[in-house]
Amino acid sequence: MNPFLRIIVLILSFALSARSATPEAMKQFATLKNGFFVHYVWAGGGGLTLKRDGSAPQSMDELADAFDAESFANDMEAWGVEYVIFTAWHANLNPLFPSKTMERWGMPSHRCRRDLLGDMIRACKAKNIPVVLYTHPRDGHDLRGEDRVKTGWGTSPGVHPGDPNWGEFDYQKWNDFTNELYAELVDRYGKDIIGLFLDEGSAAGDSQRVVDYPRLRQTIKSRAPHLVLQQNYYGTNYSCDVGVKEYHHWQEFENRDGGAWRATDIPAAAVFATTWWAAKPDQQNTVVYSAEDMFRFTVLQAGVNTIGGGMQWAAGPYPGGGWEPGVRETMEKFASYLKPIASSLKGTLASTAFPTQKGAALKNIGWGVRAIEWGVATDSADRQRTFLHVLHPPNSPTLFVGMPANGKRFSKATLLPSGQKVSLELTRSGYRLTLPADSSWNPVHTVIQLDP
Repeated sequence: MNPFLRIIVLILSFALSARSATPEAMKQFATLKNGFFVHYVWAGGGGLTLKRDGSAPQSMDELADAFDAESFANDMEAWGVEYVIFTAWHANLNPLFPSKTMERWGMPSHRCRRDLLGDMIRACKAKNIPVVLYTHPRDGHDLRGEDRVKTGWGTSPGVHPGDPNWGEFDYQKWNDFTNELYAELVDRYGKDIIGLFLDEGSAAGDSQRVVDYPRLRQTIKSRAPHLVLQQNYYGTNYSCDVGVKEYHHWQEFENRDGGAWRATDIPAAAVFATTWWAAKPDQQNTVVYSAEDMFRFTVLQAGVNTIGGGMQWAAGPYPGGGWEPGVRETMEKFASYLKPIASSLKGTLASTAFPTQKGAALKNIGWGVRAIEWGVATDSADRQRTFLHVLHPPNSPTLFVGMPANGKRFSKATLLPSGQKVSLELTRSGYRLTLPADSSWNPVHTVIQLDP
């Protein structure tokens, strides 16, 4: 593909990204605040997902057959997960369903007997947990031997990791293959899911050299216009609807203190154990963050995340069920904080009454980052009710918040989950709220519901 055509493709990608999923789909996406990002991966010849004893499954079918969909859905429900992102295919391009596309393109070993995705989607739908399918539109670098030639990727590696050798790369053939695979995926599952996640694959943000994004968007949206397309953000969304800030123990998430993490207006995905999939045997704890920090940041993110999608904590299950040591315990503790006040977080919008700017953190960490004063706020989906999430409680029973930025007025304040009345006084500069005499601030998180 010549440089001029690449520029045209990129311009078209930017134009298409401005045309989001259907308004109703984006409206629903804006209310999602607590996701869980799961990789379950056969990378060909062993890995990436490992078994409890640290060994690799011997085949893709062994990995697929061992997945316990019911147990997985039960865990997601128990942990208060609002939506799930789950692998359709990742390294070495091995779809977790009996793909006819892989067979037609001469790669029958890159498909499994079991419709794992269908089983997982049905199990999650039974729990009212919507699903987003993770995909990778430029993972040809993980293919081997003749498979690279069959798909147009080319035999020899590129100069930069993840890139093809541009002299061998067949742009048309690769995109013919890619679009056929996505068409099959959306035809099979589009009506039962809420979106797709398209992996960027290049930290340089130049994947338009590999992927015909306008064509791929048309392939997907012509079949299921409601699907919200997410992508890990490295400077451009191409033709996706939403960028996602991703962290793998890097940047501010290298800091084990959750006070250093900055909230974003777009979704954020972060590994909290070994990696995105089960990669270590079940012999020692792999979790690097506390449940309290994870929960408090999820709340902070909910108050900042105007686009939607909220926080996507990431870990992967073992074949046969279960998680790396510490994952279940951490998420169960996380859920113990979430469930009593779930109505103030799940299904809400970042507040317009008490907005918080992106980049906010729980602590002053320097470099121009300022900590929130008392907390953040969310609004009910209809904007009629506002929830104050007190993350930095005052030293007295009385909290002062400024005047609502949107001019809204409130007449009633209630402590959640107890339902106790909170004294509410309107002053010239804002609201003064005082807890009942027999209550105190929770050092992790206190919620006050405000009604007009």
